[in-house]
Amino acid sequence: MEILKSPRLILRPLILNDAVHFARLLGPDPAGVRMTASIPNPCTEEAAREWIVQNTCPRTEHVFAVTHAQSGEFMGAIGFGDSPGNGELGYWIGKPFREKGYATEAIRRIVTHASYLGIRRLFAETFPTNPASSRVLTKNGFRLTGRGTRSIPLRGGARTILKYAVEIQGYSGQNNRK
Repeated sequence: MEILKSPRLILRPLILNDAVHFARLLGPDPAGVRMTASIPNPCTEEAAREWIVQNTCPRTEHVFAVTHAQSGEFMGAIGFGDSPGNGELGYWIGKPFREKGYATEAIRRIVTHASYLGIRRLFAETFPTNPASSRVLTKNGFRLTGRGTRSIPLRGGARTILKYAVEIQGYSGQNNRK
């Protein structure tokens, strides 16, 4: 897997040793964990290791550690699973790094990478209780396509979700609306 760079970030392949960073950033942030669909709560190092193993299949999963380009500090994770022509985006950024534009920059870079791989469309889902994630997606050209219900056992079963999609052909990295 490649290493992806943007002005402030390096997205590198996620490795098992990153479990310590998951536990450090998400262990004391149960509210942040609840905004994800699949990261175990509590997020212990052991649980994070299992999550990394399950989500880093090299043929269908493109999962990266989000690290600071200057310091190398681990800040979160981003990636997508792919099926022919489409992919589903997921990401999280640790609490100390939120509201600084890192998620926006990481998504912009990962969508460009997906385009390079021939992915035509990316989908993403958020919970209605996570408006920050909705804003980050729309900043990156994702459009709200609807609401739905999805079974998310780690979050108590049926949950309402907001569905987003971006067409990658001609992707500019930004929403055309100001």
